[in-house]
Amino acid sequence: MDSHAANINLSNPTQNLQSGNSGLFPATLWSMIQEARREEDVLTGLERLARAYWRPLYVFVRQRGSQHEAACDEVQGFFEHLISSDMLRNVQRGEVRFRSFLLRCFTNWLSNERERHQAAKRGGGAIVLPLEVMSAREDEPALIEGQSPDRAFDLGWARALVDQAMKRLEEELEQRERSAFLLELRRRTFASGGEGPDWEEMASRHGMSHGAVRKAASDLRKRFGILLRTEVRNIVSKEEEVDDELRYLVSLLSMAA
Repeated sequence: MDSHAANINLSNPTQNLQSGNSGLFPATLWSMIQEARREEDVLTGLERLARAYWRPLYVFVRQRGSQHEAACDEVQGFFEHLISSDMLRNVQRGEVRFRSFLLRCFTNWLSNERERHQAAKRGGGAIVLPLEVMSAREDEPALIEGQSPDRAFDLGWARALVDQAMKRLEEELEQRERSAFLLELRRRTFASGGEGPDWEEMASRHGMSHGAVRKAASDLRKRFGILLRTEVRNIVSKEEEVDDELRYLVSLLSMAA
């Protein structure tokens, strides 16, 4: 996945992340899970979050010393435990942000599991994490040099949010006219390192003006900012927490760049 942090204005982290909304937002996914009365609503929402945010937990447990296979088992086992317990019902609205709640529950579960010397089991639960993707990460460096497990978790969380927003952007572009051009533009606009994109070459090849290509790239950045803000909103309880989370996310990515 490309590194996207360089394309967020780091001097003013929320400048490129504004939605333009009047402030009348629907409930966040996390607050909906907290307030859900039907078990199936809780599980549906939790499965969505589990699929999106298992990677920070994987990084966290690898940073604590677990090998790849054990880390996969521990993350999978934790989510199976999460949906089979009442811990969600004990979290009050606004009490904690999702990432803090998730890490606290995970560390408690790891401690209890290791004390009992019980191995977590893959599969068999209501939530099935993308284990084929987890297995594919075996050769990918998981450890972050010089970082504590907690800090590594937060950095993994930030990268997961960016990846989720970028995935949504790509899905939108695939449905639009001239999708091939837009997807190429997405790759060039958010590419990391080196010199900036050669807009003149791209404009000539696609029969467009230089200004039109640059405008399209600017529109992509703005749309990505909106989608990233939406991802953050899904895992906080209150609208006023969004900007703080965005600033923290950008600071993490900036330091890791």
